[in-house]
Amino acid sequence: MQVNFSEIQKIINYIEINFDREVTAHEIESMSHYSYRNFQRIFFKLFNETISGFQKRLRLENAYKKLIYTEDTLSEIAWQVGYFNIQSFSKAFKKQYSVSPTEARKQKHDIFKKFIEHHDSDLKIEIKYKDAVSVYCKFIKAKDYNNQKIDALWKEIEPDAEIFDAAYGIIRDQPLITNHLHCRYGAAVKSDEVIEGFQKIEILGGKYARFTHYGPYDIILETYRSFYRFWLSEKQFLLNNSDVIEEYEEPEITHIYFPLYE
Repeated sequence: MQVNFSEIQKIINYIEINFDREVTAHEIESMSHYSYRNFQRIFFKLFNETISGFQKRLRLENAYKKLIYTEDTLSEIAWQVGYFNIQSFSKAFKKQYSVSPTEARKQKHDIFKKFIEHHDSDLKIEIKYKDAVSVYCKFIKAKDYNNQKIDALWKEIEPDAEIFDAAYGIIRDQPLITNHLHCRYGAAVKSDEVIEGFQKIEILGGKYARFTHYGPYDIILETYRSFYRFWLSEKQFLLNNSDVIEEYEEPEITHIYFPLYE
């Protein structure tokens, strides 16, 4: 059976948007020409996890981000990610991460400690409101945001560069929480022309902490380290569990937008 990757990505995007509930077999079949059974088989072959496992992982990873980024109560977070009672949420969370939600929140600084240790914070951080932008996007599993895979994705797009108005990177996962094999990166471009093999989606739209990385992309982690060190020490704002957006202004200038909790 020939795999329609554009159709697969459309369904994955739908599942991600609706991570807080169980997406049904009927919904998946209505969005594609695949039977649910065939889609399950293709999904597992491509991503080495079941659809139900993917949905459960998204719920718990978003819950983990909310625990360390916000001050919402455990009950509120459980409800926001699709659990109807705190007992079932706590049981699922502990099974996934070997700590309870309460312990995970208390250990927030420990999660970042190794990533930011011996690193100074020297960033200009601005609070910005950004309108939503329609883009054409393609996602890959970047395995802990491996630069070689990201570079290969952009090289695939380069032949169409003359029709781009702007270019963005979408950081969908928090690699300190998500298994590095599942970390997803999206290459997104703003264009008036349809780009084959890409999904049209909206990014941005809301309140963000913006800071800028100067230099080659292969050392951008240093800038993220500075940001997290600032955020943990200054406590000026809470973060949101939505996508982090990188805006590529010039070859060695990247504006980074962290969504803020409102």
